[in-house]
Amino acid sequence: MIILNCLAVLIVSIVVSILGNIIGIGGGIILVPFFIYYLHLSSVIASGLSLFTIVVSSIGGTYAFIKQKTIDYKLFVVIISFILPGIIIGSIVNKFIKTQQFAIIFPLWVIIIGIFSLVSAKKNLLKFNGQSTTNIIKHSNLLRFISFLAGFVSGFFGVGIGGIMGTYLVAVEEISPRTAFSTLIMTMTITSLIGFIVHLTNTNDYLSVWLLYAIFLFIGAVSGSQIGAYISSALDLKTLRVYQGWIILFLGFFLFLGNIVKI
Repeated sequence: MIILNCLAVLIVSIVVSILGNIIGIGGGIILVPFFIYYLHLSSVIASGLSLFTIVVSSIGGTYAFIKQKTIDYKLFVVIISFILPGIIIGSIVNKFIKTQQFAIIFPLWVIIIGIFSLVSAKKNLLKFNGQSTTNIIKHSNLLRFISFLAGFVSGFFGVGIGGIMGTYLVAVEEISPRTAFSTLIMTMTITSLIGFIVHLTNTNDYLSVWLLYAIFLFIGAVSGSQIGAYISSALDLKTLRVYQGWIILFLGFFLFLGNIVKI
């Protein structure tokens, strides 16, 4: 059984890392339910392992995007400054939420993000022909608030920041999807690392569980991140936005229906 679980962890981590680096989401919307429903881990451990995978995947993706020169470093500094406090607070709050409550809240959040992403993708015509834009922030205060909110959600649920930040940057700030997603992958390297450390300190009694799955998560995340970054560079900008919305929305409804069946 342990061998099968480890093999499943490896396969799932590869898949989510590919998806994460293609559409700018960390993959936590797949990993967290997988850890809770399939491996029967607590929400704290599930969120922590998810963040660990996002860290590894983001590092690999960041390296690839740096070579592709699609990262906006000024935007990165602005976002990271306000996301960090949010992710620390969110990771701490997660400790006080029961797994059953977590399982109910999580799908609803995923559905909301998916709908928002799809609606914004259809309402906003993409005006970017290349990968280079001025990337001027139009709503500085709103960007700070959304960054903090994305950090809190990331720390609380153990997911990446792409669902909120990617949609906001493209739909509201009108930044090139490829630039936005590439920059967010780099941001997730740091934000997820902070959240992972906080979760790890809250679950130090389960180090054997962490170490067992972390090895396979690491291998899968490294492999998937390189594949995802390569595929991302070949996709059309509008395709990236549509894929993000539909994948998030599908997963949200799938998890929601899964909870109904259990009830």
